[in-house]
Amino acid sequence: MAKQNYKKLIAQARELMEQAPPSGSLAEAVVDKCSLLSRQLYLQGDIRLSRQLLDKARELLKQHSGKCLTESLLDEADTLALSKRLHGAGEHALARELLKKLRNQGCSEAMAVKVAQQLALNTYKDDGLSPDQRHAEALRILEGIGLRDPDCKDPETLGQAGAIYKRKFDRSGRLEDLQAAYYFYQRGWEANPKQDMGYCGVNAAFMLDKLAHRASTNAAREQLADTESQALRARADALRRTLLAELPNYAVERDSSILHQWWFLVTLAEAAFGLGLWDEAGQWLEQAKSAEHYESERQTASRQLVAIARMRGFVPPASAETQADWAPPWRALSRLLGADTPAALECFRGKVGLALSGGGFRASLYHLGVLARLAEVDALRSVEVLSTVSGGSIVGAHYYLALRKLLMSKTDAEIGREDYIELVRGVMAQFFAGVSENLRVRALASLPDNFKMLIKSGYGRSNRMGELYESHFYQPVAAYPDSDGAVAEMRPMHGLRIHPLSADPLDDSEFRDETFHPQQANWRRKAKVPTLLLNTTSLNSGHNWHFTASFMGEPPGLTGQGIDMNQRYRRLYYRQAPTPELKNYPLGYAVAASAGVPALFDPLELRDLYPDHTIRLVDGGVHDNQGVAGLLDESCDLILCSDASGQMDDQTSPKKSALSVFFRSDSILQDRVRETQYQNLRAKAENDALQGLFFIHLKQGLHADPVDWEGCDNKTDPLAQSPRTDYGVDRSQQRKLAEIRTDLDSFSEVEAYALMASGYLMTKQQLCELDVRHGQAGLNGNWADFDIHAAGLPDWPFSPIIPVLGLNPADGDRKAADLAIQLDAAKLMVFRWWKLIPELKLAAIGCGLFLLSVLMLWITQNWHDQATITLGVGATTSAILLALLGILLPLAKYLQPLDTVRKWLGLAVLGSVGWALANLHLKFFDQWFKKRGKLQRLLDL
Repeated sequence: MAKQNYKKLIAQARELMEQAPPSGSLAEAVVDKCSLLSRQLYLQGDIRLSRQLLDKARELLKQHSGKCLTESLLDEADTLALSKRLHGAGEHALARELLKKLRNQGCSEAMAVKVAQQLALNTYKDDGLSPDQRHAEALRILEGIGLRDPDCKDPETLGQAGAIYKRKFDRSGRLEDLQAAYYFYQRGWEANPKQDMGYCGVNAAFMLDKLAHRASTNAAREQLADTESQALRARADALRRTLLAELPNYAVERDSSILHQWWFLVTLAEAAFGLGLWDEAGQWLEQAKSAEHYESERQTASRQLVAIARMRGFVPPASAETQADWAPPWRALSRLLGADTPAALECFRGKVGLALSGGGFRASLYHLGVLARLAEVDALRSVEVLSTVSGGSIVGAHYYLALRKLLMSKTDAEIGREDYIELVRGVMAQFFAGVSENLRVRALASLPDNFKMLIKSGYGRSNRMGELYESHFYQPVAAYPDSDGAVAEMRPMHGLRIHPLSADPLDDSEFRDETFHPQQANWRRKAKVPTLLLNTTSLNSGHNWHFTASFMGEPPGLTGQGIDMNQRYRRLYYRQAPTPELKNYPLGYAVAASAGVPALFDPLELRDLYPDHTIRLVDGGVHDNQGVAGLLDESCDLILCSDASGQMDDQTSPKKSALSVFFRSDSILQDRVRETQYQNLRAKAENDALQGLFFIHLKQGLHADPVDWEGCDNKTDPLAQSPRTDYGVDRSQQRKLAEIRTDLDSFSEVEAYALMASGYLMTKQQLCELDVRHGQAGLNGNWADFDIHAAGLPDWPFSPIIPVLGLNPADGDRKAADLAIQLDAAKLMVFRWWKLIPELKLAAIGCGLFLLSVLMLWITQNWHDQATITLGVGATTSAILLALLGILLPLAKYLQPLDTVRKWLGLAVLGSVGWALANLHLKFFDQWFKKRGKLQRLLDL
């Protein structure tokens, strides 16, 4: 019977999917059918078809709403019903437009409160607005219908205020926001419990749990007596007991059908769950599993239940444990979640974001070492957002492509820690092979491309670098076909979306899930599908610009924060772009924009995207060189940040020329921005606005003593410290690593593996330190539930250099001394071979002396000869023209001849001299440098 019913549901669903788009009230009827069938199919386990129906409903709603917005007059009841459907589909911006139009045209007194409530609801959930803006605007709307009035007794209004302040707390970590959330939820329950039916009540109890958890952890962290948490938990328990006792009676009084509805069953389950009545909670959850509901509703309910259990000290079961051995709360929750339980239990750590900073190939190589240790502790499986900048974008895109290949070739159940370790190992090998090609010099090594850069409008060095990234880094991972089945030379950004290989629970078949959306479905996976954020900076507005697999543009959450009055260039899906070039914007160009250091590379241009505007993009590090702003905008709760950016150095006597002062001042400004951003992150972590913060940088563990003045009578005692850092690297060697060039040229094996090893060792030590603090706060389990103390692998490519990094070069060890020489040379942008290869240095000096001797001999022999200079008509005319050009140069900005002069002059230099020197360097000097920097040569000393 059940099988026949399922086949009937499939037939109805396919009929709806094939139906021509209806209009008017018929469209709403079809939307309701799609929604109903979606819920029913979800209960049957057909998640794919369930999501397809929701997508169908969403498109119909958008079309119908667009038509309604063109009407001169809206019907109150129909518009309110449509806005609720839009809210259910996640189309909050469209719902807001309709409701604002309805309010502007004027609505009846009977409908005014309901319209305002729906408008507030869709406002604070609309991610097209910045968080501060949508929270403040939603509260203003609610205040307009009496939120702050002492006699307000509407649970809907009060409950929405509680939800807004809860979101504000998640963003700010301010205790005041958490207390306000509890206040409004509590008022919503007490003012009218029969109307509230437990929504405000159960959330008020949850807020008390959060207040109690915060009080207990703060007391443990500061080693103080805990005087608050027990009383707060007692109040939460009393409230939950009241809910269990009274809600069933209220439901019978109102409508007995409520007893079988999803939201009511889950409310009772949460009340029992919070009291530790695991069997009773499991029974309610089992009933709820059969009630009609959406996947998103199950996700929300399970997240809150997991949070309650974790705050009570329960940790998720180990992967080797059988369900019979699980702790009682997890067994109870499994009655709702079934096979999804192990993945769902990970939600307590929140949304995990990984930021890879800028800093050229130095940063890229350092990040690879960080990724290696994160793979060992099984943290990479949990990353849901990958935010990258400049050098971090170059390697981050490479890692993302390799991960995309893995997720689309294995199901979630088949993917384990070993897959991520092998993935990182493969990226290391492929990436270092690309770095060895010296892309900075190779950009000038092609004569046709040199002409193209200087002749073709809108095509410059950044475009050329983007093509090199594609050919040397990304094509070796795995090419994928475009829409016509052909392999694209430049991968379009819209082709980066990950459709993970999934197993159908009904027949065990495997399929690539094209309905998968990370925000909606990652909770059911242990191997998360990450969102890739490539960060660049808009010269037009000064804002952060994101390239993702779905859209490009300026995110609303990073603009409009009160004092920013510049325009925001709205983000758009690639399919919405006005030209084919923009619709198929290439990955290589997006990465080149992120890594386009100003002055060294041309800005990437996006023409014809906005009316009368040409977007010009430069290095993402100009706006945020760590990439953490994007993680905060994506509501990440646990942040992992690898910072290998160029930190400002000390100078004993700064240069005073105008240009030197300008560049030094810019460095000071960038350093201040970096420090402020880190302090903001630390404050969020300490205020519990973040579940955790992992932040490492290249100068970790280094220290500089204060400088005493001349004749100082109370000199500073030097800080007593061991020669090695806490993570086992000699301090002098680590300081040299922090000074390595941030360039895009060749890196030797010694340079590359030393950077990787440093990132790996720092990550290992920092995770252990965080785990110690986690225990000191009285929390169970490991920090972030990662396998912090996992044994490290001995066979990473960089493993052999780790012992050498720990040696002090001043102690006479030949390996350590040679490593110091190579790292000293590594800071140089040019002529590293001069410092590293004495024979070349002597040969160059010898050639210079020979040429100087020849010149001196010629001058001596011809000292008394007379020279006559004859100027012809042509030469005289040329001299006059040059003089006129000098006079007219101040007018050049109006006449604009300089672009043409620059292009043709550059053509002559790059097309001949630059091309020849580039190929000479690649053929000889680059090879000598890489041979000198072989790791085995160092180890054989």
